[in-house]
Amino acid sequence: MKLKLLAATLALVTSTAWAQTYPAKPVTLINPYPAGGGLDVMARIVAQELSTLWKQPVVVEAKPGAGTTISAAYVARAPADGYTLLLSTTQHAVAPSLYKNLTYDYLTSLAPITTIAESTFVLVTRNDLKVDSVRQLMELMKQKGSAMNWASTGPASIPHLGGAWFNMLTGTNGTHVPFQGTAPALAAILGSQVDYLFADVSAVPQVRAGKVKGLAVTTPKRVSSLPNLPTMSETVPGFILSVWVGLEAPAGTPRAVIDRVNSSVQTVSKHEIVAKRMADVASEPSWMSPEDFAAYRKSEVEKYAKLVKESGAKLE
Repeated sequence: MKLKLLAATLALVTSTAWAQTYPAKPVTLINPYPAGGGLDVMARIVAQELSTLWKQPVVVEAKPGAGTTISAAYVARAPADGYTLLLSTTQHAVAPSLYKNLTYDYLTSLAPITTIAESTFVLVTRNDLKVDSVRQLMELMKQKGSAMNWASTGPASIPHLGGAWFNMLTGTNGTHVPFQGTAPALAAILGSQVDYLFADVSAVPQVRAGKVKGLAVTTPKRVSSLPNLPTMSETVPGFILSVWVGLEAPAGTPRAVIDRVNSSVQTVSKHEIVAKRMADVASEPSWMSPEDFAAYRKSEVEKYAKLVKESGAKLE
């Protein structure tokens, strides 16, 4: 009994000491997508504020590929000390329905810390496509059938699921054209190589500049950064597609370190500059307790498992 009490006391002391000194060196946030996309934008907003708060560099490092599973596997294998964190996103909740031989278990190999942001997707089309609304796009799709094509950020990505779901709900059959990330998919829209895309928030500046045509946002309500765009659900009832960004650590990371990161994110999420910069890219700060984020992750895994099955989306 005394040995158990001693062990528990030592563990508590060690954990508390970690929390008091963490971080004592640079922290790396692993981005599952190529640099320049919407997640990268939001990550750098938060990383800058955390760097100032912690007085330590917070570095965003891209490790894209395999539907975000490369990044998740990398962090799951990293030392459980809080210095390598995963910028998790909705796609990580989709991956278990698509990859049957993952080297990690998303819900057990990665410890939830908190969400940091939520954002919309934007349905965009090339400027020379003669449509100005979701309804007009649907009518054109029904006329042209599979001759219409839509981009995604990769097979079974959220934009792919969004496009497949759009086909399902509207009775259309546009052709899927996958790309390796948002930047090349958006470039294909700009180059008139594809017709439309459910783009992440990195497309907002292009919409504002008139370089691509924005038709709708995918959140339940309109967003302040694109006030003239209607929601998808105003034309296609039930179509809601938002994305969350969270922070996760390797399983086994001391709870005191997780709490330290969690409370720090809560602090910076209240900074006016964070809210302003996120609003500029159609996003808003978000924060959850580790327990609430754990429950939310589980519900998201279940939701997308159903959508993947019903839509028939699969890796190509």
